[in-house]
Amino acid sequence: VSSGYARNFLIPKKKAMFASDENLKYVESKKAELAAASADEMANAQGKAETVSGAKVEIKVQVTEEGALYGSVGTREISDAFTEIDHVVDKSVIQLPDGPLKELGDYSITLLFHPEVSCVVEVSVQPE
Repeated sequence: VSSGYARNFLIPKKKAMFASDENLKYVESKKAELAAASADEMANAQGKAETVSGAKVEIKVQVTEEGALYGSVGTREISDAFTEIDHVVDKSVIQLPDGPLKELGDYSITLLFHPEVSCVVEVSVQPE
């Protein structure tokens, strides 16, 4: 990086710092803190995945006379169904690669708690 860019932009914006012994120690301590936080987050995600893994939820929806859904079953409805069986699952961890569920039936849904931690649960969409 050119010295002017570093002096006038990077260092005042705290996007970079000089490589002194003190700053290198600071960076190493921050790396250790981030590694510990990442390990805690990973352990928390694994605990959640173990409690929910293999769970099966049933969602009742309104259907037409032909059996078509009046709407669709999305992440919010699936999250609410897990809450009803005492498993707190945030809707952001529910993976629906083909979009919301628009037909009756049984589905295998992946819950992605962490980039390295996921589990598969069964969701059954049934008529009321």
